[in-house]
Amino acid sequence: TAPTLTLPCKRERGRGSLKTQSSLKPPNTMTPHQLQDFLHRHIPACAALGIRVVSCSRSRVELLLPHAPNRNHKNTVFGGSTALGATVCGWALVHLNCPEAAGNIVIQSSEIRYTAPAHGDLLLSVRSPDAAEWAHCREMLARRGKGKINLAVSGFSDGVLAAEWAGRYVVLAA
Repeated sequence: TAPTLTLPCKRERGRGSLKTQSSLKPPNTMTPHQLQDFLHRHIPACAALGIRVVSCSRSRVELLLPHAPNRNHKNTVFGGSTALGATVCGWALVHLNCPEAAGNIVIQSSEIRYTAPAHGDLLLSVRSPDAAEWAHCREMLARRGKGKINLAVSGFSDGVLAAEWAGRYVVLAA
């Protein structure tokens, strides 16, 4: 089963429904420091694994997954850490592109291909799909209360492609 990332919710009094906290809605732009702080506060595994935001915009997100806290018994980056980092990398891009969702984004499915051992830090990078795909996602979100977007993340260690990840996110109405 693919991992699901959800963010803290609070129950609205008297209505019985779950509402995502308004503090999860990103401003029009976030600096790498702001995004990193956000991820560390709302997805604690990011802090535990030492994930750092290298750069972020609506067109691209880059995260650094340090080797030391993520190494396995072979002294390479653990595959589970790679999968989590790639999932968060894509999640962050969706978060920056769909502020109307206020963080109400989940991973629906994903797959990863490990192409080489990661002997050093892992740089994870996701590029935005074209504007038509975002427009379709937003149109479905407005019409049906949920939109979907497919993303691809690449992971490089010491300049070598170590992992290719693909996933589908579901953006839910806030």
